[in-house]
This record gives sequence, C-alpha cells and structure tokens, in this order.
Amino acid sequence: DQDHWEAYQQIVELMGEKVQIVGDDLLVTNPRRIARCKELKAANALLLKVNQIGTITEAMTASMDSVAEGWGVMVSHRSGETEDTFIADLVVGLGSGQIKTGA
Repeated sequence: DQDHWEAYQQIVELMGEKVQIVGDDLLVTNPRRIARCKELKAANALLLKVNQIGTITEAMTASMDSVAEGWGVMVSHRSGETEDTFIADLVVGLGSGQIKTGA
C-alpha cells in the first residue's frame, strides 16, 4: 500500500542500518511526501522519477532534499518509457551513483 507509512517505519527500524529502504510509491518523487517521510523515518532512499514529479527542477529539489537527509538516490525511468539516455546523464549530474533501468 503506497500510504502504509507504519509498515515502512517498521522495516526501516528493523533493517535500515544495513540496506536501503526505497520509498518508491510511498514518495512518488514528491517533496511534500519526502518531508513527511523524513519526519516519520519511513525510508532511507528515494527512487527519483523525473516525469513523475513534472520538471527537472522539482526532481533536483527532491534529490537534494533526500541527500541532505543522508538518503541514497536512485534515478529511474517509468515503466514503458522511452529509452532516452538522459537519466544516465542525470545520475552523473546529481552524483547519485545509482540508476534503475529495464522493463
């Protein structure tokens, strides 16, 4: 469930020191949801989907907010999206070091 904040909190508490808990559908690259997640400690990584939030500027803000919290950032395309290589450039530009590609 994309709004099951408590389940995410529990898994972060249980495993968050050892692995990344990526708040994909929980965060939807939305700065307001990222802020709430930081307060609740419900994730420790962002799956950054540029076209999910709308603009490059908003995506960069979401990334910077996440990095400021000490989170990992994984740049991704959305399923069925173009094979444009821009997200690889964005990974390098943001210094995120992580990319999710494929189906």
